[in-house]
Amino acid sequence: MKIRLLSIIIVVFLPPCHISAQDNDADTEQVSDTTKNLKEKIREKKEQIIENLQEKKDKIAGQIQETKQELKIKGEDAMIKADSALTVRNSKITTDTFYVARPIETWTFRAKGDAFADVMHLRAVNAGGNEGNYYLSSDPKITLGMMANYRGISASISLSPSKILNEISDMVSAINYYNNTFGVDLTFEKVDAFRGRTSLGGKRHKLHNTNMRSLAVNGYYVFNGKRFSLPAVFNSTWIQKRSAGSFLVQAAFATGRLKIGDNLDDQRIYKYDINRIDMNSFSLGAGYGYNLVAGKHWLFHATLQPSVMIWRNYNLHTTDDNGTEETNKMEGNLNIFLVGRAGVIYSWDRYFIGATSVVQHSKTGKDSDFSLRDTQWQVRAFFGWRMHTKLHQQKKATRHHRSTATRK
Repeated sequence: MKIRLLSIIIVVFLPPCHISAQDNDADTEQVSDTTKNLKEKIREKKEQIIENLQEKKDKIAGQIQETKQELKIKGEDAMIKADSALTVRNSKITTDTFYVARPIETWTFRAKGDAFADVMHLRAVNAGGNEGNYYLSSDPKITLGMMANYRGISASISLSPSKILNEISDMVSAINYYNNTFGVDLTFEKVDAFRGRTSLGGKRHKLHNTNMRSLAVNGYYVFNGKRFSLPAVFNSTWIQKRSAGSFLVQAAFATGRLKIGDNLDDQRIYKYDINRIDMNSFSLGAGYGYNLVAGKHWLFHATLQPSVMIWRNYNLHTTDDNGTEETNKMEGNLNIFLVGRAGVIYSWDRYFIGATSVVQHSKTGKDSDFSLRDTQWQVRAFFGWRMHTKLHQQKKATRHHRSTATRK
């Protein structure tokens, strides 16, 4: 009873407790202001970060631009120095400019295509006393390339489509250097698939597993280099303006090994056979070359250089009936080495198109014992153009401006 009475008194006399709407609105407004302040601070911080990043980006971009400009200036300075050095170098090369002259343009470009092949005829007697003729030929090797020349300094690159497609493993690498006084041809040949036949035993058979490795170096000297230019034909770094000719002397060294396959039509027809031939020689000779200028556009060239092998070491390796290898040294006194060159060029404005060929032929030994004839040929077709660099045009414009100012 007492508890119930106390409850009634509390309910009657205590004031009611409640939250007014005005207090609720004040709290909501305070939270909204806090949120706005927080968003404003985040926005300001974000803008500050973006501004700092932009400043750093602009600074880095400026540094990169300055570096590029410095490198450009250094590159132009290096090109100017190189150009001046090459100008001095070329000025020391004395020619009769009525006949031979450098191109006016500083750059010469040539797109080229080459074909190379080797044909051989070996006549020998094997260990069993059987006479045989071996006829060998390599598949023509085709290469496509590009050459660039700046004031007499050349660089080139060549690719073999067949080798890229893994159709053949043969390789021919050539390094050529030509100027008006002397030149050098260095050729390395790797042939793994000679096509051929032989007439051993009075029958014709196909040859398999026949390969060769060879290295040849051929150098020449031109007596009339002031008026006659081989580079005008073979790398277009000079211009032949008038017809002229010259005597030449040359020296040539060659070394190589030819391995004759022991499989004839996939069957051995002789138990013992020819194994390989080791070839080494040194030749000296002389010749004559002529450049014919026809009209304003045509240039024709022909050169013939016969040589005599003053030293040679050719060895024929065979196997006797007991399986023992025997060596037959080549005999014979007069051995000839020939080099022939030919070319034709048609030029107009800054452009030119043409073709050249080089044939090398050697005959060694005696037909009655052991002889070898080898003919290598190379044909090249090309299209080229000449141009000035932007730097050269700027220098030319500067010289013209200075000259005009001086006259004024």
